[in-house]
Amino acid sequence: MAQGYDAGFFARGGVCLPDPVRDALGNVAGKSLLHLQCATGEETLSWAVLGAQVTAVDISELQIGIARRTAADAGVEVEFVTADVGELPSVLNGRTFHVVYTATGVLTWIPDLWRWARIVASLVTTEGRFVLFEEHPVASCLWGGEDGIEVADYYFARGRPLPGIGWSHFPGGDDAREEKVEFHWPLGDVVTALVDSGLRIVRLEEFPAAPEWRFGPQRARVAQLPGLFLLVASR
Repeated sequence: MAQGYDAGFFARGGVCLPDPVRDALGNVAGKSLLHLQCATGEETLSWAVLGAQVTAVDISELQIGIARRTAADAGVEVEFVTADVGELPSVLNGRTFHVVYTATGVLTWIPDLWRWARIVASLVTTEGRFVLFEEHPVASCLWGGEDGIEVADYYFARGRPLPGIGWSHFPGGDDAREEKVEFHWPLGDVVTALVDSGLRIVRLEEFPAAPEWRFGPQRARVAQLPGLFLLVASR
């Protein structure tokens, strides 16, 4: 559970969503909303607090379990589903949603961007919207330290597997020290894959961001580059 966002926070009507996302979506009360790769569900519960009819999906049974307990303790109604995004058209029996949302640290786990985009598009109802708020691929290539800024990954890797070692994904969790494989997708590929899926891009914005854990003393320099982006697409 992210620090400060316990069940009591949501029971009191607390919301922890990025301002650009809230500004882009406006009032979601009464709308069906699908949250992809929801992790421990802090943003999921925020959407429900705002009045959306929320379904949330993650591949991790452990993280879904944490999210379910928080929702129950907060008295917030959410439908949680343990599934891979690639299974959703069948798992959800062809359901579609007014809003499909996913955010921060999601594309790095997608091995086939074009297949992912087709699945996303199939989940958006007519005149619905897809909202992606994600780390900018420029920033995800960089690391900072005492000696400066390192270009750690190739920007144009385009789905080439990038092996590494896991980490703890939430406070109280064990370090996931097993090998992991991530993927890097240029921003142009993200846009093109979504357009090829039949969605129409209606907004694309970039924002500065440089988290302390990643860039340390180089934060100010990295913050001169795009660190996050918001993409909104419609059917």
